[in-house]
Amino acid sequence: MLIRPRAVMLGFVFWSLCATAGASDPQLLEKGKSALEAGLSDEAISLFTQLIGIDPSAANYNQRGLAYSAAGRDGLAVRDFEKAASLEPQQPLYHLRKGAALTRIGNYQEAVKSLSRALELEPDNFQTFAYRARAFFHLGQANAAMDDLTRAIRRNPSNASLYKLRGDILSSAGEFDSAIQDYDTVIRLKPNDSAAYNNRGIALAQLGKLREAVDDLNRAMDIASSTPSQMQVPGVQGNPW
Repeated sequence: MLIRPRAVMLGFVFWSLCATAGASDPQLLEKGKSALEAGLSDEAISLFTQLIGIDPSAANYNQRGLAYSAAGRDGLAVRDFEKAASLEPQQPLYHLRKGAALTRIGNYQEAVKSLSRALELEPDNFQTFAYRARAFFHLGQANAAMDDLTRAIRRNPSNASLYKLRGDILSSAGEFDSAIQDYDTVIRLKPNDSAAYNNRGIALAQLGKLREAVDDLNRAMDIASSTPSQMQVPGVQGNPW
């Protein structure tokens, strides 16, 4: 059930690159960012390391942390985000990124601490709630995870992924009627989401609504077969937890 789509990670990195910037050598910074956007994470790490040698600022540690995350080296990313947060403790994004990296290496207790600090500083960031929900879920605190996803949805009600994640938690808790409502919303927002049809079909089957379940599962296969990137193994799909 645990899936970590690289596309999601890269999307988070690219969004993060635009959120903070700062260096005493703008050209070196731009080279590092360009390398990262091109998928050359090792080259980006080298460039940002040079940048830190020139200017050991929070922003530059942050940039190298993003490069480490893109390279799948989240343990090192945590150290850089922690350094950035120690230099600028009032910057919520550094706490968010540290918490996100901690979730990816499975240190959920510390992730909750970092993400809670980020929310103290920036209480309306839906991404922070979503990451903390993931950490709570892995700690066995499903209710806290659902509460955080509900808060995230209130702040970003058109984000289909949030409804899908909450639906998956509800389904895993046996609350199939509520899960189906969330999958309904996902399908309304993203009509060609094969995972939403698949997961709704499974929930419908659990309620004994077999004809509707078969329709959904067939629809999921039709979408997946026409979109190779959506092909997945049978079972609950689309859950990056």
